[in-house]
Amino acid sequence: MGVVAIEDVLFPGIDVQVTAVYAAVEGAVVEAAACGRPPDCPSCGCPGRRVHSRYRRRLAERPVAGRPLVISLWVRRFFCEQAGCRRRTFVEQVPDLSERYRRHSVGLRQWMRAIATFLGGRPGQRLCHILQLPTGRTHLLSLLTAPPVPEQAPRVLGVDEFAFRKGWRYGTVLVDVEAARVVDVLPDRDAATFAAWLHEHPGAEIICRDRATAYSTAIREAAPDAQEVADRWHLLHNLSAAVEKTCVQHRVCLRKQADAERQSPPRRIINPLPPPTLPPTKMAVRTVDRYSDIHRLLREGCSISEIARRLHLDRKTVRHFRDTDLDTLLASSRMGRPRGVLEPYTTYITERFTDGVTSPTDLYREIRDRGYQGSDLPVRRYVAGLRTGTIEPARGAIPSPRKITKWIMLPRGTLDHDEEDELLGVRLACPDIARACDLARTFHDLLQHRRGHQLLAWVREAERDAPPPVLAFAQGLCLDLDAVTAGLTLAWSSGIVEGHVNRIKTIKRAMYGRASFRLLRTRILLRS
Repeated sequence: MGVVAIEDVLFPGIDVQVTAVYAAVEGAVVEAAACGRPPDCPSCGCPGRRVHSRYRRRLAERPVAGRPLVISLWVRRFFCEQAGCRRRTFVEQVPDLSERYRRHSVGLRQWMRAIATFLGGRPGQRLCHILQLPTGRTHLLSLLTAPPVPEQAPRVLGVDEFAFRKGWRYGTVLVDVEAARVVDVLPDRDAATFAAWLHEHPGAEIICRDRATAYSTAIREAAPDAQEVADRWHLLHNLSAAVEKTCVQHRVCLRKQADAERQSPPRRIINPLPPPTLPPTKMAVRTVDRYSDIHRLLREGCSISEIARRLHLDRKTVRHFRDTDLDTLLASSRMGRPRGVLEPYTTYITERFTDGVTSPTDLYREIRDRGYQGSDLPVRRYVAGLRTGTIEPARGAIPSPRKITKWIMLPRGTLDHDEEDELLGVRLACPDIARACDLARTFHDLLQHRRGHQLLAWVREAERDAPPPVLAFAQGLCLDLDAVTAGLTLAWSSGIVEGHVNRIKTIKRAMYGRASFRLLRTRILLRS
């Protein structure tokens, strides 16, 4: 390599001349002088010709070899010779190195802005301290300014909510689906706020949304010509919830089938189980007290909303306690915590206990020979619960409603042979679950193959003999028929929007919930 000037190493492409380099207490110091062409007056644009004076500026620069770097920069002050200009003198700025009123170089300022964008205040300050960058958290955050929002809305706009605090306060994120970037962030999820934004930023032709009524109301008001597209994932999620609710309602059918299979041929019971008693746990006592309070207020004629306000409960909780008997509510109290590795053997232990084998040691040896790899302590606790009646005895194993829903909602051909056999047994045990399975798989085919034109036929099929939860889902589709049909037909969806919502959660949690909406919005827009 040939000889390279130090200016080309430290300041490539910048019009400065280095006069000295030395070490000082504060780090490495580079003395330099601006040597570019005379600048123009920032007020009138007249080129500077006569030098008024020179003075020295001190700029903090990015560190070199792990040491802070300070630039002692000599700059020139010029006369403005334009008679009508209010400015008599002006100072030159070195492009890509100095700015007016700044004590940091342009490159260092870009570094600190990037650190503040990705890390925030205190984490960014700690990183800057390690990197030998002289700054504080307040200065880092002051570098962040939100980019301007385009006057025209993107052609394909995605809208979704995100939680500032889940269950309490929500905001709205607007995404350009084609460019996959955030356009703006709104402080709430009200229809009026979104409608006002659409009025101020016209131009959206397709709007992808979930099934929230606030967004659909705002679109009908502010952008009636835009094509609404209901998100396909939310449609499948709502259908999955309806199928799971059907499985919960008909769990009795599966229990009867499992008990019938277990009781044939009948066994001779030598040691019958004691009647179930209330376990001495806080949850069981709280369940009994809550059940008594709710039914007492119901007898007094109070509405569900009034009971929820008095007892500080959710209306769904009050309705659940109203419609469920006390024994069913206490069943979960008797079951206690999950039994882990003992779970597959509880049915065998219960049967052997009723056969007269009540010794925990003997039962432990028997299940150990059958493959149990845990200790004897869970066995002793389970047998003690069977003796006192404070634990729910294991009966014939039946799949949970969530597991059945998973088997139904997965694409065809993805279940293994055992899962197919279990699902077939569930379908044979309960006609309503079988019907919900058929309708769910038909709807999944409509969504997968973009057959939105067949949606009305599916709804009519569901209205004929669908279980109530699936019927309610089908009737809800009719209230948003155009958007759902577009979601089952067009290629657009809210998948990109959901990805940005997930990224917003990461940013929000990294800020520990302490930031203002302005700062959160700025970081979201800068990082997109």
